[in-house]
Order: sequence, then C-alpha cells, then structure tokens
Amino acid sequence: MTSIYAQRRAALAAQLGSGGVAIIPTASERARNRDSDFPYRHDSYFYYLTGFTEPHAYLVINANGHSTLFCQPKDLEREIWDGIRLGPEAAPAALGVTQAHSVAKLNKELPKLLENQTTVWFPFATHEALTAQVDVWLTQVRARVRMGVSCPSSQQDLCTLLDEMRLVKDAHEQDTMRRAARISAHAHVRAMQTSARMLRAGQDVREYHLDAELLHEFRLHGSQFPAYTSIVAAGANACVLHYRADVAPIRWRIGVDRCGL
Repeated sequence: MTSIYAQRRAALAAQLGSGGVAIIPTASERARNRDSDFPYRHDSYFYYLTGFTEPHAYLVINANGHSTLFCQPKDLEREIWDGIRLGPEAAPAALGVTQAHSVAKLNKELPKLLENQTTVWFPFATHEALTAQVDVWLTQVRARVRMGVSCPSSQQDLCTLLDEMRLVKDAHEQDTMRRAARISAHAHVRAMQTSARMLRAGQDVREYHLDAELLHEFRLHGSQFPAYTSIVAAGANACVLHYRADVAPIRWRIGVDRCGL
C-alpha cells in the first residue's frame, strides 16, 4: 500500500519544476462542544499522498522527490484519551516518507526546507490561515538572505496539479469505489426491506429508522462514514434538496404495496 502513495508523491514531485517545494497540510479538528470533537476527517489531498489519517500533520515534498512528514509525537498520556499515534520515529518505515519530525518542530524546520528553493506550492483557499503561515515561513527565510540563502520568489496553487492527478483514478481507487458502491447498494436494499417489514407488521416507521439502517450497513462493512449525509425524506420532505432524516413517519402509498419514501 505504501508504494501507491510513494508513486503519487513521486509523480507530484516531477511536476513541481526545478526548485519547487510543496506544502500539504491535513484538515484541522473541529470542536463539537467543550468535551468532544466532531468525528475527524482527514484532508483528501493529504491522504492521497500519504494514506495517513491522524490530525495535526503536514507533508512537504520537493522537486527531487524528498518528502518530509510533520506529525504528532508519541505521548502515552494523551494516547489514552485520543488513541494511539504513529509518531515521527515510525513514520518513515510505515509511510515510506524520507524523514519525519514532530509537528512541534514545524516552524523551526519548515523554513529550512524552503531555503534555496524557487517556488513554493500549496493549496490555495482550502486551509484557514495557511497563506499567512506560509508568509511567516518565507519571512524567516528572507531574514537569512545576507547569509547567502535565497528565498522562493513564486507561489503557486498546488490544487491545479493535484486535481489533475486525482481526476484519473488508478486501479486501487477504482477498487475502492466499486467496494463503496456495493456497500451503498446493500444499504439501500437493507433500508427498503426493513421499512417494508416494519410497515407490514403495523409498526411505526420514521425517517430516522431508515437512516439508521443505512448507517448500520455502512459501518458493518467497514466504511468509516458516508461520503455525504444521507437524504431520507418522507412525504413533503422529499422536496427539500438537502434534507436530513428527522421524525416524519413513513407511510404506505395508497393502492401500492410498497413504501412511500
């Protein structure tokens, strides 16, 4: 599996141009309330190049194919609360990156990776405050110009390269999409069969019952979560384009032996 991500990193590096360096952060965690976060979803660009799903991580790739990962350090006390971390020591072997550092060293180490490069690539308008952070790193590089260090003079949108790469799906991605389609199909069949059985038995059937059946089948087969929220709408709710399942009842259609969804 790591070879797939290594191949993608190499393909991206080949497009950066001489002196190009790319910075790809993963997504931020989002607080749900004082004591918990929303379920975490990694950044798609970052995952495409690493297969790594932990938060608080950055990937840096330069034109010669050298890759550096910044990730959370091992911390046994925090891991009791948040789960096991890979850690920078294990990352090169596990992910195939050239080297890894603790993300705590990001602001110290990343300017060094920008020194004597010509162009810095990063995703424009996708990560809050990233542009400002890149400017801070470049300012640190410029402060060393009198010491013979050159600073990148150009900034480019990495999305233009990664979007083209991701447009054509490789065999691994196609297999994943087929598996997702099979799971989704089974989930819809499960929801229809369950609703029909409950209605024939005279049970109260609500939108959230069908939503629960969909989610059950997704998770039963190893899916982390839906790609987007399921639209489970009964009656007039079916006219709401982005409706979320609520308490509305599911009824039989008059004169037809099937569910009215």
